Amino acid sequence: MTSPNIQKLRKRAEFLFVRAGSRASKGAVMVEARRRAEDGPIGLGLTASKKVGGAVVRNRARRRLREAARQLLPLHGLPGVDYVLVARQSTPEADWAGLLDDLKTALIRLRTELEAGAASPRRAQSPSKPRDKRDTPTESD
Repeated sequence: MTSPNIQKLRKRAEFLFVRAGSRASKGAVMVEARRRAEDGPIGLGLTASKKVGGAVVRNRARRRLREAARQLLPLHGLPGVDYVLVARQSTPEADWAGLLDDLKTALIRLRTELEAGAASPRRAQSPSKPRDKRDTPTESD
């Protein structure tokens, strides 16, 4: 990430913050995004779960996503927005042009949502309160 306007996301809290934002999936990549500030550097985080493969395969997937982000985020990313690129099982072996196209499409879709203000954070899933049996309607009600 040589671009000075791209900043690495390093802490778990930063990844969790972005996870509560918007998502766009396309082919070999899923992109999560959330506005952090009105202006400032673009935040970038990369992740690949064990579903993608072993350590070598996950590292390859992250390297490919990092290079794709380096090329596309300055063009299609928004300042002050954090992005997390999530590798899928097809990411390590995907055609390079196809991977770039998938990422570009997802970034454009997210940009539209973020600019429109429709990217309100998703509500965190909290454990629901156990309902009292008296609150549940019965057949006689």
